[in-house]
Amino acid sequence: MIILPNGLHHASEEERKLYLAYKHMIAFGKLFLPGDFLKSKTPEVHYRLGAEFDSDSQKPCAFILSRESAKTTLTKCSILQDFCFAYKAEEWGWSKKREQLFHVWVSKSQVDSFANMEYIRLNLEHNKRIRHYFGNQRGKIWNIENIVTATNQKLQSFSTLKSVRGQTWADLEEGTLRLSRAFIDDAETEANTKTEGARTFIKKTIMNAIFPAIEKNTPRRRMFLTGTPVHWDSMAQNLMDDWAQAERDGTTEDYPWNVHVYGSTQPTMEGGVLWNSFRPRHVLDTIKAVYEKTPEIGVAGYYQEYELQVTTEDNATWNRKHLQYHDAQYEWDEEEKQSYLWIDKVRYPVNTFLGCDPATDIDKKDSDFSVIMIIAVDAENRKYVMEYVRNKYMPTAGMRDANMKIIGKKGVADYIIELGQKYHINNGRVEDVAMNRSVFKDLNNLKRQLDAGDVHIAPHAPGGQNKHNRVHTHLNSDFTSGLIYLRKNMYDLENEIIKFGPRMAHDDTIEGLYYAVLGSYRYKGSAKLKEAPLPPNLLEYKRKKLEALRARNRKVQSSWMTM
Repeated sequence: MIILPNGLHHASEEERKLYLAYKHMIAFGKLFLPGDFLKSKTPEVHYRLGAEFDSDSQKPCAFILSRESAKTTLTKCSILQDFCFAYKAEEWGWSKKREQLFHVWVSKSQVDSFANMEYIRLNLEHNKRIRHYFGNQRGKIWNIENIVTATNQKLQSFSTLKSVRGQTWADLEEGTLRLSRAFIDDAETEANTKTEGARTFIKKTIMNAIFPAIEKNTPRRRMFLTGTPVHWDSMAQNLMDDWAQAERDGTTEDYPWNVHVYGSTQPTMEGGVLWNSFRPRHVLDTIKAVYEKTPEIGVAGYYQEYELQVTTEDNATWNRKHLQYHDAQYEWDEEEKQSYLWIDKVRYPVNTFLGCDPATDIDKKDSDFSVIMIIAVDAENRKYVMEYVRNKYMPTAGMRDANMKIIGKKGVADYIIELGQKYHINNGRVEDVAMNRSVFKDLNNLKRQLDAGDVHIAPHAPGGQNKHNRVHTHLNSDFTSGLIYLRKNMYDLENEIIKFGPRMAHDDTIEGLYYAVLGSYRYKGSAKLKEAPLPPNLLEYKRKKLEALRARNRKVQSSWMTM
């Protein structure tokens, strides 16, 4: 016996590390697999996924992550940790009985299957640290499809999805063993999800032939599905959609799966990305640029592989063809009392508007965001999204000291006044429902205290129309006409536009856009500016249209004169 869990304060540093490696998969990886786990700083998401592998839960679990997120590496680490401690945990006094394990691992191809098994065999037989503490684990079966360790732990590998119903493993002490864990690793590909029949086959194989084969009466016996959505009707996409709906309904605890969904862009994580130390924002932008210039695939390939956004012409309300971008800079002319945008070194007059979708429902504070958004509208009714704030747990108004300085966190009302004055808005619209009326109360109080009477905000009742239909009805013509422009770093808004539909995960940002557009109107000139200039591309468009009209008139006149 090395140490007891309740006697760690008497243990050596080496013993502490071993016990930590037994209890936490990421600690095991750092101690025994440094080549994979010490290359870069471990991201927050790996600790979350590691906790699922360590859990005693029997719920099937889905890890739906972007490409290059180390899904397979985490699976390898979990299997090695299980096999190493299956006997030693009991010997060292950390477990009441020895474990006998029968794991199954399904990979997307034979090449992947062989490489994964080679990694497990190599470490169990030749990893010096593993051999030091656990001995040489090479057992009686040691090939590219099956491993049986020296302590009779079995790992079986498949290169394609197939039934494992009825498969068992024998042990002298435990008798007949059913599956302890099944790892389905990137089993869905573009090639095997092309037809409805193929997609149905995958789902039936997983749920009717693999899941039932797992032991159900013992903790930690469970199925893990890891992958990236490759089709709008793939199993990974179905789980994403259902989990998103459960999040919105607040029923994730009752949902029969544990689902973890992470695209590459994560605004709340370090660097705004999933794994900042390995794939920071500038690397993702480079990858995206390569996709943009790739024939046939285009930028949609990036959003599918790295942002988990699978769309087709059939199931998307709006797609990337509807997105326009700008890099306009805002300017306020104090003498003219007029807002301007600088585009390509030319200044254009605009009106500015604010939209706000506040999430002040206490029952949904964990899943909904409060959004305050600013748009600018030019003479041609083009709408430029200038800036937005999108936060969870936002109070209606922040605390202020005697000098009216914010103490701690800003609230919805604070951001409305701050952005309203920054962009000199013509007006603003805020969703008005029973749970949000405290926003107007705090906003009116704050306007009096800050002398912000120039920020004109009106409540807007959603009415009886379904939210999805309401937003679609009001924004569709702007998107199809190419009148809405975003900045390129507005990933949340992009995501909601592309995924817009009745089952989308969050619609807070696009609803903020809806309220901003709702009260907007195009710039129509002023006493000092009787005619607003047009953006350069519109000037070119009008020039070509005028030339075409003149050519048609000349043709008509010529035909009339020859009669």
